[in-house]
Amino acid sequence: MKRQNIFIFLVVAFIFITILNFLTVGENSEDYMSRIKTERKDKNSFMLSSSSPLNDQDKRNFRGLNYYPIDNAFKVTATLDMIDQKQPIYITSTTGEELKYIPFAYANFELQKQDLKVILYQDWEENDPNKLSLMFADGTSAIDTYGGGRYIDVFYRGISKVEIDFNQAYNPYCHFNDEYSCPIPPRENLLDVDVLAGEKLYNLE
Repeated sequence: MKRQNIFIFLVVAFIFITILNFLTVGENSEDYMSRIKTERKDKNSFMLSSSSPLNDQDKRNFRGLNYYPIDNAFKVTATLDMIDQKQPIYITSTTGEELKYIPFAYANFELQKQDLKVILYQDWEENDPNKLSLMFADGTSAIDTYGGGRYIDVFYRGISKVEIDFNQAYNPYCHFNDEYSCPIPPRENLLDVDVLAGEKLYNLE
């Protein structure tokens, strides 16, 4: 094998190993559970801050957000089918506004023994080009979770796979305050499963 070919082979092998490590090596289950619990605790603190969607009266009544138990089965690896023509579209919001998003990729994954496909979007006003938004509704919507759907932040790392963690699904601000305008999940992201993970309804009464 020529020296140039050996070099190319080593580069390809290095890239493959790097990608494999990215997808398979990470925090253990205990660390993961601890991180999610810390994030939820931090969000409770945020809900009492000046940036919170809650008004002053609601802050005085605040007793913490409601969540499903953390379940590793709802953290999935999705394969991306990139959308070539990334033309901005408008998604209707809860107040009837048209909010600008860019369809980025289709994400394919298995959840509860079902093959599912959703669209990941880039917010037109988002400064981080690698931060994507999954807006979805499922069988729990308007029962145990907000009827207007929930969101998950997904991070694109320049490869064909992303992690979608439904334990990190959160309610939009309009669930807490109807003065906010929140995009309604598109028809393609209405999941025919019960996503028993992430943030549940919060009753302000």
